[in-house]
Amino acid sequence: MNKYLRLSRVLPIVILAIILILISLNVPQLSLLLLLIPIPFALIGTLSNIKNNIISLIITFLALIFLNKPINAVDIFINSIVPGTIIGIIAKKVLSKQDSNKYEPIFVGSIVFILSIVVHYIISKYAFGVDILDEMIQVFNKSIEAQKSLLQSISNNELLNTENIIDTFRNIIPTILFFRGMILSIIVYFVEIYVLKKMKYGDLVEIKFRNFYLPGNAIVISFVLYLLMLGLSYIETPLYTDAIFLNLQMVFNFMFIIQGISVSIYFIKKWLKNGIDKKVFISAMCVGILGMTGISFIGMIDSILDFRNVRAYKSI
Repeated sequence: MNKYLRLSRVLPIVILAIILILISLNVPQLSLLLLLIPIPFALIGTLSNIKNNIISLIITFLALIFLNKPINAVDIFINSIVPGTIIGIIAKKVLSKQDSNKYEPIFVGSIVFILSIVVHYIISKYAFGVDILDEMIQVFNKSIEAQKSLLQSISNNELLNTENIIDTFRNIIPTILFFRGMILSIIVYFVEIYVLKKMKYGDLVEIKFRNFYLPGNAIVISFVLYLLMLGLSYIETPLYTDAIFLNLQMVFNFMFIIQGISVSIYFIKKWLKNGIDKKVFISAMCVGILGMTGISFIGMIDSILDFRNVRAYKSI
């Protein structure tokens, strides 16, 4: 099934998506359904042409504006619907090429989710007079204040106060946004792939989380960025190099952890299939001892050596 869906078949998906959005917004117990909003639009992005994608976006936006508060409509449209559509369009592009990185939609989607939050922040601040970042920090501040006595009772560090914690939180906001974007992209993409498999859309058998790998040469890119930040730290610049360095370190560690988990799943399933229980036990012990650091190291090494032979190229 590689033909584009006609508008007459796209519209029912759009209507169902709008109903899902309205239910999520009006029934607090079902608010988690908002995480699924990008999925139908990702499917439309993959299965339909650009014209129908634009029409579906316009119809959805107008319906949300008419049926809900403008600020909620803008939030859902920018932070869920647009990223979902872009993930679907990128998926259509990579799935049509034999030697492409089939996980590229995850990384493009992560960036799009981050940019969507930035755009939403600007629109909310200047069009609706709502400072989302300030509200988020205030909520976090109230949460910390509520737990302050507990935190101080378990720590002998006199420097542990609300201001220090808030400053740390503010400094790692870029990393938090990246975590959110990548996790959402992974959920959206793999659910979309599952649905496409059910619809017999091309050969998608090998697109599984256990075959996930990072794009390009992640090791070289991370090393170059570290050297750049190290160099900038010795030069007088208006940049907060310590905060940037911290965020880069956390982002790359997170990416290598995801690849390390996929590598672990790949070999555990392979060994279980072959009946090699001893290797599974030893591997589980090693991962348990080393923890996330060990998993991150596994992902880092795999990004160089490609233990699973899942890429069309090698990093070195």
